[in-house]
Amino acid sequence: MTGTLRGALVLGMMAALNACRPAADESASAAEAVRAADVAWAQAFARKDLEGYLSFVESTASIQQPNGPTVTGTAAIRALIEGFYALPNLTGTWQPIGVVVARSGELGYSTGTYELSYNDPSGKPVTERGKYVEIWRRQGDRGWKMVVESFNSDQPPAGAAPN
Repeated sequence: MTGTLRGALVLGMMAALNACRPAADESASAAEAVRAADVAWAQAFARKDLEGYLSFVESTASIQQPNGPTVTGTAAIRALIEGFYALPNLTGTWQPIGVVVARSGELGYSTGTYELSYNDPSGKPVTERGKYVEIWRRQGDRGWKMVVESFNSDQPPAGAAPN
């Protein structure tokens, strides 16, 4: 075997072995990006910036709300959030507590707590605290959008005995 052929064979084998290596672990930097997206999304909600809020939501996303149906797609989510914004004296925020992203850096989830305050139809102030889980997908521009959210209150339903 000539030196040139041997060198080409070695280079070819090295390239093949390199291609078999697992992808780099992007989960740590991706987790920080998901956390930042989640915080920015909460800030858009708190400002009552509907378009800003929707900019963090995939067009086929779903929100599983407590005591109501799952809403899917931009139009349904827009209507849901408009309903929240119509509540008198609404304030609301959430904060991610944990973020986990797949090793590939393409899919992740965040968990956290939320607080909503508003006045009920009689004018009585209501405050609801609860928890959530959101699934996020990395986009082609390397930004992140929510694809599924589920949230529920820490308080028992009206009339139910506390846990």
